[in-house]
Amino acid sequence: MKIIGKLLGGILQFFARIAVMFGRIFNKDDVSSNPAGRGTGNEARPRKRLVDGVDPDRFTRLCVVVVIGFVSLLGAVLVAASVRSGSHEIPVDDAQEQESRPSGSFTLTAGGNIMPTQDMLDAAFVDGKYDFHNGMSELAEVLSGDMTVVGLCGQINAYGENSRTGGFDNGKNYPSALSHSLSELGVNYVFGANQHAFANGFDGMCATISNLHVRSVGVVGMTDSGPDALNTRVAKINGVSVGIAGFNCIEGGEYTSLTAEQKGHIATVPKDALADRASNGIAGLKKKGAEFIVICVNWGGLGNFTENDFMKETARKMAESGADVIIGYGPCVTLGAEVLHVKNGDAEKECFVFYSLGCLYGNNVYPGQPAVMNRKGNLTDGQKKELEKEKKLIEKSKSTMSRSMTVTLSVARGEDGAVSVEQANYSPIYLIRNAAQGDGNTHMKYIAVPCAKYVSAEERPEIFADDKQWEACKSAFKAISAIADKTGGRLVLADLSHAEPEPDVSDGKI
Repeated sequence: MKIIGKLLGGILQFFARIAVMFGRIFNKDDVSSNPAGRGTGNEARPRKRLVDGVDPDRFTRLCVVVVIGFVSLLGAVLVAASVRSGSHEIPVDDAQEQESRPSGSFTLTAGGNIMPTQDMLDAAFVDGKYDFHNGMSELAEVLSGDMTVVGLCGQINAYGENSRTGGFDNGKNYPSALSHSLSELGVNYVFGANQHAFANGFDGMCATISNLHVRSVGVVGMTDSGPDALNTRVAKINGVSVGIAGFNCIEGGEYTSLTAEQKGHIATVPKDALADRASNGIAGLKKKGAEFIVICVNWGGLGNFTENDFMKETARKMAESGADVIIGYGPCVTLGAEVLHVKNGDAEKECFVFYSLGCLYGNNVYPGQPAVMNRKGNLTDGQKKELEKEKKLIEKSKSTMSRSMTVTLSVARGEDGAVSVEQANYSPIYLIRNAAQGDGNTHMKYIAVPCAKYVSAEERPEIFADDKQWEACKSAFKAISAIADKTGGRLVLADLSHAEPEPDVSDGKI
């Protein structure tokens, strides 16, 4: 809508200048074009008029009417096109209003990391172009919040023209079609503050932000403008001012090669300073009018299969500072969830904490330590134990990294004016790795599905190539449900009974 506003403003200025020009054309006393005169003497002569016998005032009014009619028609066409395309504004400006639910209530949806590997990109390359629809379309059922946020590990179209693309394991430069798919799924925020944000350099990060913005997807935790633009996102949704901020405390990978100035464009802080920095960010959001605050944080890495004391202690401090929801990223596996009860003045409030939502769309596995995995020949007993440990982690990651969860929180303003979570739902997600799909129909190899749609079927749904895949989906459902069970009943399985019947995939399409 901002782009449309600027376009209309430019058109108005253009026609205004034309109107001024016509006014000068009809002005009999205008001598500005020949101040010294063109006669044999120095006398000034009036400029030659293009039209004689026309009343200038009436002609000017006619021009104004024509301009207003043209601009109104153009505005209607642009608005209609925007509606048909399903676009939505980036909710990154202070107090930007969105209307989709009754005033005073909205839904917040969060999903895990987006990090497709090279084989997933190859599978999405169909008929000479990238298309993630087959692999991601079913996620639309569980990513339908008024505010929806997911994580991103890597960059999107960092070099332009979809050149030098590569998966998470091969350059971390995803094609622009990924940003289009995220927008179509309803995602309007991407949390990108992690060590992979600069996978293809600082310019690649700026290009990523542009590729997301052009699809009306906002960015949290990193910025291509001044560092002051970090952590100041406040959107007004259905009468509720919602603040969202993001932080990163993992400094490895590509982050280490940045200059000090470039590092200022991503919200990275040392672990021991995370709680204080987050508290300052929360205070800043409150000053900007935020009534409900969401904090995204990258605080783990591959190999973390459970939340640790650092995460728990930091989460409590952020909750005490005023955070209502904390969404963890980094480990790429689903960690625990809990509802903290903290004091907010004299009243007690809840804070929903999701230590990691897992990998929503990716095929990564724990890589093992190269120093150990690549050793050959005679190994010491200690090295043998370390090698066995790494092998077990790799096997464990194959199952844990194929499952994730999305959460949707229904938020509303109470009679006392306070804004809080009324209901919280979760949806277990399973990534089907369909190795049975060979050279043909490769775009069906990787499909992320909500488990609840398929686990209760009497017969194996056709979307699974074999019983083993279906059983893995059931295992993912049980594992994620066990996490939700530890929230004391506050996190409830989402009702997908309204979901459409199982799609027919016999022709290789969803």
